[in-house]
Amino acid sequence: MQGDMDIVDPLIDDYLTRLAGSPDPVEAEMRRYADERDGFPIVGQALGQLLSQLSMLAHATRIFEVGSGFGYSAFWFARALEPGATVTLTDFDRENLDRARAWLAKAGLLDRCRFESAGDGLESLARAEGGLDIVFLDGEKAEYPRALAVALPKLRPGGLVLADNVLWGGAVARGESDAATAGLREYTRLIFGSEGLVSTIVPIRDGLAITMKR
Repeated sequence: MQGDMDIVDPLIDDYLTRLAGSPDPVEAEMRRYADERDGFPIVGQALGQLLSQLSMLAHATRIFEVGSGFGYSAFWFARALEPGATVTLTDFDRENLDRARAWLAKAGLLDRCRFESAGDGLESLARAEGGLDIVFLDGEKAEYPRALAVALPKLRPGGLVLADNVLWGGAVARGESDAATAGLREYTRLIFGSEGLVSTIVPIRDGLAITMKR
């Protein structure tokens, strides 16, 4: 199970959230929807701003998400993209993807988004053309090691794999043994121990792993 540790002190987290602000009324609407669904997991404003910045630094034109939910992280990627660049959304739940499409259209970002049919995002990633600039992992945590194996051949040299929730509320540090925690620890071992990868973990929200493929 996910741990219950505040990775960032709540006072600091609130401060970072205020700095990031709410860049669009649609973003605020999406956050309210998440709250109404008993805290549907989203990346939040501070991490969303980091995702936007990383996509700009990578000069990303093709981003692929594994586990898009109802499009909150895609909102942050899409708003940073230049015309002609795209973020691809995947999710098991068709209703999530339909909501994502509606909200991203409302935000004026739909032309920067592609939608795979509802289903396994890793299977969709395996079918994607190579040369991706960023792969964002936010699906089943036990599947992260497999996701890395699928993502790396699809990524261009210098591209990024971004993995959310890698600190898992402190569970990874406490040595818990459930499938999700074990998968996250194995993922972390791989990104720090594999030749040709340069990785760091940013302890923001629940931990974002940033891995560059040489």
